Amino acid sequence: MTQKLKDRETYKNWMSLTVDKKAGYEDDALNGKNYPGGDPFVMKHNGIYYLYPSTHFNLSDIRAWSSEDLIHWNYEGIVAQDDRLKMAYAPEVTYWNGYFYMVTSPGGNGHYVLKSDRPTGPFTVETTNVGMSIDGSIFIDDDGKWYFYYSGRNGIRGREMTTPLTFGTERILPGTSMNHWTEGPFLLKRNGTYFMTQTGNHLMSKGYRINYSVSKDGPLGKFVTPYNNPIIINTDNGFHGLGHSSTVLGPDLDSYYIVYHNNKNPVAPGIGHDRYFNIDKLVFNGDKMDVLGPTNFPQVVPNRASFYTWIQRDGVERHFDKLTQGKSTMMVSKTGTLESYTAEFNFKAAWESKPTEGGKPLTGVLFSYENESHYGMVSVHVLEKKLELASVIHNESRSIAVASLPEDMDLTKLHTIRIEKDRQKVTVYFDGMHKLDAEMNDLAAGRIGYVYEDCVLMPDYTAFSDEVNGSSDFDAYKPVPGSIEAVHYLKGNGRGYSAKQKPEAENPFRPEDGIRIDKTDGNSYLVHLNHKGDWLQYNINVQEDATYGIDFRVRGQNKAAELEVYADDKRIATIVVPPTEDDPRNGWVKVKGIGSIPLHADLHTLKLKVKSGEIKLLDFNMYKLGMEMPYRSVELTKVGNRADGLYSDWTYTGNWSISNQGLTSAPGVNSMAFTGETTWSDYEVEADLIVSKASLQDDVGIVIRASNESTHKDQVSDALMGYYISFASGSVALKKLNYNATVLERANFSFQKDKKVRVKIQAEGSTIRVYLENSPKPVLQYTDSDAFTTGKVGVRSMANATAFFERFIIKSLPEQP
Repeated sequence: MTQKLKDRETYKNWMSLTVDKKAGYEDDALNGKNYPGGDPFVMKHNGIYYLYPSTHFNLSDIRAWSSEDLIHWNYEGIVAQDDRLKMAYAPEVTYWNGYFYMVTSPGGNGHYVLKSDRPTGPFTVETTNVGMSIDGSIFIDDDGKWYFYYSGRNGIRGREMTTPLTFGTERILPGTSMNHWTEGPFLLKRNGTYFMTQTGNHLMSKGYRINYSVSKDGPLGKFVTPYNNPIIINTDNGFHGLGHSSTVLGPDLDSYYIVYHNNKNPVAPGIGHDRYFNIDKLVFNGDKMDVLGPTNFPQVVPNRASFYTWIQRDGVERHFDKLTQGKSTMMVSKTGTLESYTAEFNFKAAWESKPTEGGKPLTGVLFSYENESHYGMVSVHVLEKKLELASVIHNESRSIAVASLPEDMDLTKLHTIRIEKDRQKVTVYFDGMHKLDAEMNDLAAGRIGYVYEDCVLMPDYTAFSDEVNGSSDFDAYKPVPGSIEAVHYLKGNGRGYSAKQKPEAENPFRPEDGIRIDKTDGNSYLVHLNHKGDWLQYNINVQEDATYGIDFRVRGQNKAAELEVYADDKRIATIVVPPTEDDPRNGWVKVKGIGSIPLHADLHTLKLKVKSGEIKLLDFNMYKLGMEMPYRSVELTKVGNRADGLYSDWTYTGNWSISNQGLTSAPGVNSMAFTGETTWSDYEVEADLIVSKASLQDDVGIVIRASNESTHKDQVSDALMGYYISFASGSVALKKLNYNATVLERANFSFQKDKKVRVKIQAEGSTIRVYLENSPKPVLQYTDSDAFTTGKVGVRSMANATAFFERFIIKSLPEQP
């Protein structure tokens, strides 16, 4: 760990769960041992996080861990124990109105629903086996309706729940399939948009991965899969099989974190899988979601709230002043917020069954409290089951908005009010349900607290954070290699950005900033840098000492732009963004920056400053460049030196043999072979290919820009990321492979059986060109707006096809000026 990281508290993204002695479980044979972290689910309740992983092999119990910060976990012991819970898959817990409901799928055979009045149990089984596959997950919408999601072969299934123990009619959710078995659903609603994460295809595959889908049509509506999928994948030995996630709000009240597992190594049958608990930060750019990861090197720990306390533990007097105003009692924090903030309040109340004459029990929370005559308030009218947002300005009270609460809401149980206040509006959530929002321009910074009358208030976890509506994404450390949203620059003029000219209109994403930001058709946001000297700056966490390349996703890049790159205010490189044409389908294109960026492993600031031209930037991706660049040649015509006669600098799947200084695929099995590094960027591949057998369904060909390849009998057949130039019966096609196959271009081409075909492929920036038989004109040419710009080279032959590859030469293309 380097110096700046040493100066901060960090965590490594993959954690072991330890079983420690707990009262009543001293004879547990697992005491002191690590416990698998498979299928992790994390729930936040009253400021505490509770983690429930799948049950270890052959056990019939469910265990839990707790944490205040998402990093340091305490063993809570066995929370459920029943013979019906043997090998309980993916337990998930939902809190509602005083009770905790757990769904789990023992041995992957249907589901049981369990119930408890505490997050640490004991949970008792409340239903018979209700079936419905595996990996059940519950979501409660803003109207209080419940929904249940689970796994399937053609996509995630969903049902409305009439009660926490009963289930409606099944619906397959369009847009949630991962092209094979799809599992591990989790639904998050943010700013009115439904984000569903899902995992496929088999947990023992290295290519087990996480996608997300987005819906505007409701929790059982049509979902759309965005272009930036998968959001979590890695197939390297020792850190692979990344999947089955859940999402939870971070301790700063604003950040979201995604938890998932990695399958370090499969172990012997009957013992289980060597799975570990992982955590990375989720970030949002409008309706675009991304992960700062997956990471497997030290990261800065999640930030805590600016102020937090558990009142039942710490007492009132330490952090609050107690005031009386008429019939009302107020508790007001001694510290205050900034102008924009998020606040969370957890409380329950008690009152006499017959209130005093004329009395109406009321409890609520205070925010932006300046003094007794100037503050905001959210009141819970106990008897009417009503939520009211109001302001008191110059001693004059004004009701702003009212919402009903569910009729069965029991206010003697713990409930949560969450307030998000920015410079434009106030938004109120009750038990996670979005209930109220309004413009309240008369309120600014201030203190927070509680108000109550004609009842006894029992407040507990109370906190505020000077972050709101995703502002924590701005100063977060972005891992490199990785992708960075342009609008996630650091906060503050002169710290995160500088622009020579302010925009004519207020920008729609960060309205307080004097920089031009536009909305895209995909409901995300991009930044304009229009003048020489304009710049954006970001926090980054660099994994290793290396030279990095950078790709830009841009719009309207009609002319070249030059960007100076600074690390910690020291200029380290100049990158040219070449001119390009927008993709007419989505209005932007991904281009490779010309130049390279040397960086040391550590925490840094990274500044992009306009030297000439202008740029409209949606995001950029930084990746490690290989030390062999800019030139390297790999030839297939050398003698193999492995024991099996195959070439030692290639990796193989399926069935290959060496013959006459080339590779021959065997029929009856899907076969692939790869050489090179995932850091290879622009190169040319020349090969002589003889196709002995191929069809429309079973083709042969060459793979370029390949990464994250995987094989498993229950994985999709196109299990890699890259491009595939395929030869089938009567045609040649350029396909994009991303754990599916999309034909980008196709041309007619009739090859004769057992006749040699000369192939040349050029991968340059976002453009792929394919030449046949020494023709100077490409038979296929395609510019991909969301290109894979680096990756290995390989050959491929499907099960019922055979081919012979020889004179296989790879040459690096020189970087264009």
